Amino acid sequence: MTVQTNEQLQDELDALNAQITKQGSAVRELKKAGDADAVAEAVAKLQALKINAAEMGKSLVSDEPEFNRKAFDELVLRKMFVVPSFEIHGGVKGLFDLGPPACSLK
Repeated sequence: MTVQTNEQLQDELDALNAQITKQGSAVRELKKAGDADAVAEAVAKLQALKINAAEMGKSLVSDEPEFNRKAFDELVLRKMFVVPSFEIHGGVKGLFDLGPPACSLK
């Protein structure tokens, strides 16, 4: 079993998506022609391609770690890099002031 890189998997997935598009247009043409047996075969092939694409998409794993935005926002507020203005001045909500650590970075 060979190990494939994400780029190779992405290339294969793109090629499979192109095949799905071609098969989808072939199904539409066959439906216009009205050949029921050929349509059933083409639809079965299209479904098999879509299942393969879904499985390949699941195996495609990103190298980049996920960024947890909520945890980052909580950390920035907890360490007082930014402070909501209404907590300091009692003013309009939605505005932020720089806290002491952020002022020292300026």
